[in-house]
Amino acid sequence: MVNFFFDTADESYVKYAWNKLKIVVNPKYVSGITTNPNAFVKVNMLNLKEWENHLPKLCQLVSDIRNDGEGVVYVQAPNSNMRAYDVLRWAEHISKFNDGQTKLGLKIPPFKPILDVVDELCNIMEVNVTGVADCSTALHCFTYDVRYVSIIPGRMEEKGLNAKSHIKYVNQRKNSKADIITGSMRTLEGLRWVSEYGTVPTIGTGVWDLVFGEMGVEEFNSLEKVESNEWSKFSPLITDTSTKLSVDFFNQMDDCGKTAHTQFMRDN
Repeated sequence: MVNFFFDTADESYVKYAWNKLKIVVNPKYVSGITTNPNAFVKVNMLNLKEWENHLPKLCQLVSDIRNDGEGVVYVQAPNSNMRAYDVLRWAEHISKFNDGQTKLGLKIPPFKPILDVVDELCNIMEVNVTGVADCSTALHCFTYDVRYVSIIPGRMEEKGLNAKSHIKYVNQRKNSKADIITGSMRTLEGLRWVSEYGTVPTIGTGVWDLVFGEMGVEEFNSLEKVESNEWSKFSPLITDTSTKLSVDFFNQMDDCGKTAHTQFMRDN
């Protein structure tokens, strides 16, 4: 079985999904919950106070599932263009909104000014670099002391990018304690191969519906890393498509987080 995250801010859906999964899935494989500004928009939460009120509930869900305080709920900086100083202030502020057991983690963009304060951020929250769409950026992020680097294969494949080749190449890295998170999967096939490649999938409601409807929880519980001796001599081709995909990702997140960002900058 692979570790995984629930990729949604929908409290009711996580309860529904876990009720189906808990029959066969060991709760220790639930790494936690990942959110971003778009996830909050989907549950009609736009302003900062709504985020602050909701995050402890998500932490409590993870605490109830794992019963050990070792899970994490990730929340994203509400704007990718925040100065490093303001991201540090955001981390200090938002980290308080947990349930006293499960901690909050921080999702940041793969931009050097923010990466340069990762050590300071890690003193406040564990860090996940998100929105990565190419192996070069991912490998750069792995040189920092982050917990995860999130690659977005579902979005990559929609643009005709060979996400498998990029993740396979990143898997050849050495001396990194961090893991790859894979998000934005759209299909069961995507879920299967990111599991076989040894990543930690973040699974949204659409793919959970497919798991419960087509795959079944028993097959889901059997997903695991497949050892392979395959390796790549050189990096896969990186084009402007990858860069634009990440830019578009953060533009979407910034738009979704606009209200919360404005309120934070005004009031803190």
